[in-house]
Amino acid sequence: MDGLEISGLNVDLGRFALKDINLNIKSGCVTGLIGRNGAGKTTLIKTIMRQQDAVSGRILYNGKKFSEDEAGIMANLACVFDKPHFSLTLKPKRLEKIYASFYPKFDRRRYHELMQKFHLPEDRKVSKYSLGMARKLCLILALCQNGDTLILDEPTAGIDPADRAEIISLIQEYMLDESHTVLFSTHITEDLDKIADYIVMIEDGRVILDEDKVTLTENYRLVQTADITDDMRKVAIGLKQGMFGYTFLTKELDERWKNVQVKIPTVEEIFLHTAYSSSEVLSGIDCVFDDDSVQSPSPDPDTPFEDF
Repeated sequence: MDGLEISGLNVDLGRFALKDINLNIKSGCVTGLIGRNGAGKTTLIKTIMRQQDAVSGRILYNGKKFSEDEAGIMANLACVFDKPHFSLTLKPKRLEKIYASFYPKFDRRRYHELMQKFHLPEDRKVSKYSLGMARKLCLILALCQNGDTLILDEPTAGIDPADRAEIISLIQEYMLDESHTVLFSTHITEDLDKIADYIVMIEDGRVILDEDKVTLTENYRLVQTADITDDMRKVAIGLKQGMFGYTFLTKELDERWKNVQVKIPTVEEIFLHTAYSSSEVLSGIDCVFDDDSVQSPSPDPDTPFEDF
């Protein structure tokens, strides 16, 4: 299976734009989508889910355009948006009926099992739920649609560690089926250290990194040193100076680091030393984005956005 294939995608929102997005969200894998607030993660998800128009580009699901089988494709895409897409005055009992009427594969038995497992009262208005309870409810509703692909927009943002752990366990359980696919947008990179197979980083509407997590962490080292030399500066990515010295990433894995502290970086450390860098190049893509470089896409008028 091909999963989601995105090519040449441009979205123009006026003051912000997605610019030439090319991604392959591989089937059977968890792809983590990271970036600062406002980097374009939510806009990308809304475009995939046909809630945002694009200027140009193409999105395929398992090799098909959306226009070829929109109902069938959308039935297989379950999404948890950054905010609930239903009235908070509703009760979960009512939501169950609504979702079952919209999604033919909605598993009502599984819905009740998960509601009980996570102690979510079905006769209480969602407005009376805590944030963590509401996020678990949204994820349960999406899981019970029985789609092949789960798209999550910041599902663990703003909730306590216990609720986060329960949400991660639900995603891990979903991925026990090797035909399932997850696109997980977050700025809590610790979650991706646990479950992600691939990491995609967006900065200012551009993809600046797209790599499998194992290769990513193996190809970089985090260096911490009290003093820094000119040779170190030449190979430093995201150089930061702190109270106790300097920290940076490097792709140069050689003997020059034998007298300094070196370790394999986490996803968060890679994120902090690339997206927040003032002038670095990662994977051959320029990560410098000043005000003059932020422009709306200017696609070729002869290659409009395909009716995906």
